[in-house]
Amino acid sequence: MIDTLVAFTNELSRYIIPLLLVGIPFYGLAVKKVKVYESFVEGAKDGFSIAVRIIPFLVAILVAIGMFRASGALDMLLTLLSPLLSIIGFPPENLPLALMRPLSGSGSFGLLSDLIHEHGPESLISKIGATMFGSTETTFYVLAVYFGSVGIRRSRHALAAGLIADAVGIFSAVYICRLLYAAPILTNESITRHDLVNIQELDPSIFVELKYSSTDNFMNTDVYGDLEDCYLRKLPAKMLMKANTFLKETHPRLRLLVYDGLRPRHIQWKLWNTIDHIPESERTQFVADPRSGSIHNFGAAVDLTLADSSGSPLDMGTNYDFFGELAFPTLEDSLLEIGELTSQQVTNRQILRNAMEAAGFSPITTEWWHFDAFPYQETKSKYVIIE
Repeated sequence: MIDTLVAFTNELSRYIIPLLLVGIPFYGLAVKKVKVYESFVEGAKDGFSIAVRIIPFLVAILVAIGMFRASGALDMLLTLLSPLLSIIGFPPENLPLALMRPLSGSGSFGLLSDLIHEHGPESLISKIGATMFGSTETTFYVLAVYFGSVGIRRSRHALAAGLIADAVGIFSAVYICRLLYAAPILTNESITRHDLVNIQELDPSIFVELKYSSTDNFMNTDVYGDLEDCYLRKLPAKMLMKANTFLKETHPRLRLLVYDGLRPRHIQWKLWNTIDHIPESERTQFVADPRSGSIHNFGAAVDLTLADSSGSPLDMGTNYDFFGELAFPTLEDSLLEIGELTSQQVTNRQILRNAMEAAGFSPITTEWWHFDAFPYQETKSKYVIIE
């Protein structure tokens, strides 16, 4: 029933604008007996004079907004308020949009576009931003431009009423979106029951940048949402700490930079379904079948690279999630010989493998960044998949 309704409304939406463009003039001519074209021209002339009166107020508000953003005041407010907002569950990433929305429609739309581009349209942050954008008004813009254009000097309670309405819209957007969309990727109950470890609590010198918590992955989609910490089973986590210790001893200026660890199976299904344009028989070349599960789903595999002491990744010859022979460890000698990889890139990969193998991890043949703590069957005998 729902699918039928969605299909019907999608089809109907194709005809709404053409119907309006034809229907309104027809209604004016045939029913109201209005000279539509002459009325349109007269209205256009009035609109032009109104636009001329608005321009000074429009310039003033846009200059003020530009000064506010360029001065660093917006960044300062974000820094000051972020700790408090995190406590009450307000994502700090949405604060610039909340502050800009009462000032400028175009400015706030630009910030919303940045949020969607950075976090993906399906992320909680983007959903909060879109709801916030649609639930609020450009209050200061309206007062400065429209009130000013018709000569209203005393706005009385309009400013207070508008800002209160904006505040209600902003906080309601956060609350309602969290209520509807913020199912946690990983619950505290799962962390305790499966004896999971936050690897940065075990070893703070390990850098973490979860690629599936951003749009910097092969799907260009944030599928982890608010999850920013990397978890592993306790034994693989200790092995990873051992690998980082080995790396620091042999190459003191280098650190491990983790891109992915535990990946609950419902996320594996998201990855699997994202590439549903590829036949299932070929899909396992890119993503493990969630029915049998990836070692990531058990919390016993890790994707990572090398970074310098500031956290910047070293050049490994390809990006993370690169699907192709250039990422194959087994072909590195050949790729080096034909100039597809440099000696430094191959050396960097070897340094990473040495550290991980020294701690007991095993590489795979098609991804230089992926390491398993145990073979699949041993992993399956030790642990259960985390759903």
